[in-house]
Amino acid sequence: MTNGQFQVNGKSIFKEEFVTAGGIDLKEINFKTMESKLLPNVYFAGEILNIDAITGGFNFQNAWTCGFIVSESINKF
Repeated sequence: MTNGQFQVNGKSIFKEEFVTAGGIDLKEINFKTMESKLLPNVYFAGEILNIDAITGGFNFQNAWTCGFIVSESINKF
């Protein structure tokens, strides 16, 4: 990852900007802590989760909210 080089050639048209689709199945997540139900002490937030839709910026709110929940959960250790 740290040695990757990418060339950016401008921006694309609407609906082509989506990078992720699919991800961790929401049934496998405890939403009170964002911890995996399958792997204890493993937490997920943001676009790694299977939340795929035209979000209009709400994906940022999802990432921030999930990140906050994760931070509160792991802070209890």
